[in-house]
Amino acid sequence: MIILLMGPQGAGKGTQGDMLSEKLGYPVISAGGLLREVKASGTELGKKIAEIIDAGNLVSAEMITEILDQRLKQDDVKAGVMLDGYPRDPDQLRMMFERFKPDLLVVLELDDQTAVDRLGGRWLCPDGHIWNINTNPPKEEGVCDEDGKELYQREDDKEDAIRKRLGIYHADTEPLIAEIEHRGVRVARIDASPGIEEVQKAVLAAVKQ
Repeated sequence: MIILLMGPQGAGKGTQGDMLSEKLGYPVISAGGLLREVKASGTELGKKIAEIIDAGNLVSAEMITEILDQRLKQDDVKAGVMLDGYPRDPDQLRMMFERFKPDLLVVLELDDQTAVDRLGGRWLCPDGHIWNINTNPPKEEGVCDEDGKELYQREDDKEDAIRKRLGIYHADTEPLIAEIEHRGVRVARIDASPGIEEVQKAVLAAVKQ
């Protein structure tokens, strides 16, 4: 079973994918993570990808689709797999359907303001602990509860950067949903605004339909 995970930044694709993976035993494969793995492999293909990425360029739709196609032939995905961050554009979509057809597309839906509130409230400490001033604030403002270190906010978690990424999602990725549905793939639209456990129940129910 091939499940696609889509949704705007802040919708919780990573969290929901990991939880679903634990329940079903399906691995979660992200396009970005897969590229990083191949890049670090030291193979000829890895070296080629490193040259492209290190030069600040994007890997072609054909290359990422071919790498993903090869990954889907490995034993650990025979029962099922979830794909996060793929396809991202019409070229990837076309090439995906030339190689395989997903069984389900799970779309986590979230309005832009909620996404900004979620991501914009995220602060990190140097040791990787994550806090959210809106939903899970530290006891002392700007200080990590775990190790007392000063918290900082990533540049891409600031509102302008978040809204820019959301705009790209609406312009480039959202239109793919209708095309995927048009090609006969079942689409489950899940409200991602409630709590994590409630959203997970809805996702699990959609998968088991």
